[in-house]
This record gives sequence, structure tokens and C-alpha cells, in this order.
Amino acid sequence: MHTSGPDVLKTLGRSTAALLCVLTLASCNLGDADEKAADLCGTTSSSEEAVLLREVLETEGFTTKVRKSMGELVKKLERDLRSMRPEKQTYYHLTCTFQADTDTRLAQANFSFAWAPRTSPQQPWFTGDVSYDVNGARGVADYTKARLLVQCDMPGELAEQSQKAYLSADVYYSFMDFEPDTGQAATDRKMALAALMTRRVTEALGCENKPLEKPPVVKPLPTP
Repeated sequence: MHTSGPDVLKTLGRSTAALLCVLTLASCNLGDADEKAADLCGTTSSSEEAVLLREVLETEGFTTKVRKSMGELVKKLERDLRSMRPEKQTYYHLTCTFQADTDTRLAQANFSFAWAPRTSPQQPWFTGDVSYDVNGARGVADYTKARLLVQCDMPGELAEQSQKAYLSADVYYSFMDFEPDTGQAATDRKMALAALMTRRVTEALGCENKPLEKPPVVKPLPTP
């Protein structure tokens, strides 16, 4: 089949445009992935984190306050791990505060991260708490708090030290002027939210064992 010069140029133009679209989409997708990995507190309205935040804060919307960027947190956690003493937990770094977008009551979630020695007591951590297994990590939660201890096998020079510590996520909830849901399902959601937010940190730290890579499976454990 013979194709005239103008037709060839049109065909090439369409092919080039299609290729550029593919490359642009790939570039956009990579950029989105990089941005997501670098963003500790950001959420979209349909993300799992945002859905859980609205449920646990019992609100239709919330505001976000970034206390530390992901880059700042990673630097501080790496520094803390290097200097961590045996049997002693490191300082918790407050990173994100989410607050219900309402003037009639207060509902707030604060996320902090630190390192805890592997010799930390198994349970209980809180009075009246519920113990959990979350994809092999162990956690506890009640209606005002959640904590998750995650094995994070760090690469390079931090490998040996990371074998002595857990990455510890601490979530503190404030509720004023109303009684929040204290049922089991509400506590499960708090634990799932802690896992999703902590996964962002494990990805940024480069935990080689990828401890929270899979969707969180929250299993309440029997009370001892």
C-alpha cells in the first residue's frame, strides 16, 4: 500500500504523539509514586487513610498539620538508631496532626515515631487495651491510643543496629465535647490506620524486609 508524503507525516505525527503520551503517563505515574513516598501526612479524599481518619474522628472532613516532613523524620530516625542505647527507647518524633473540620467539638489524631528495643514488654502497654497482630507486627489500641511495633531491617551500616530495635508508631487521639465510639470495630480501625501510616515510614526508611507491604490484616488477640 502506497502512502503519500503528507500521509506519512500524519502517521508519524500520530505515532510520536502516542509515544509521548505513554512516556508522559509513565513519567506522571513515577512522579506520583515518588511524591507519595515523600509525603508523610498527605491524603486524598478517597485514600484508605482518609476514609479511616473520617471514621475514627467521626467527621465528614479534617484538616492536616505537618509537624515534620518525611525527609526530616527519616534523618532523625536514622540518627536515633545509630545512637540508640540498649534497653532504652528513643525520642518520639511528632509528625502529623489530623483534626476534625468542625467548630462544635474536638477530634484529633497525632502520629509519632521512634525506635523501641526488641526487649520491650509484650503486654499490656495500656490499661484496658486490645492486643493485635497486624501482618506479623504487634500492636495495642484503645479508644484514645494505638501503638504498633514493626521489625524494620535497615540496609547498610544500620543493618546490625536495626536488628536490636522495633520501629514504634504511636498514635494519640483527643476527643472533647462528645463521646467517641469505643466499640471493637472502632478500635480495629485505629489499628489499621496506624499500620497504613507506618507503612509510609517503612517505605521511606527502606526496610528491606518490607514489613507492611501488604494490605493490613488486623487480628485482635485473646486477652492473656
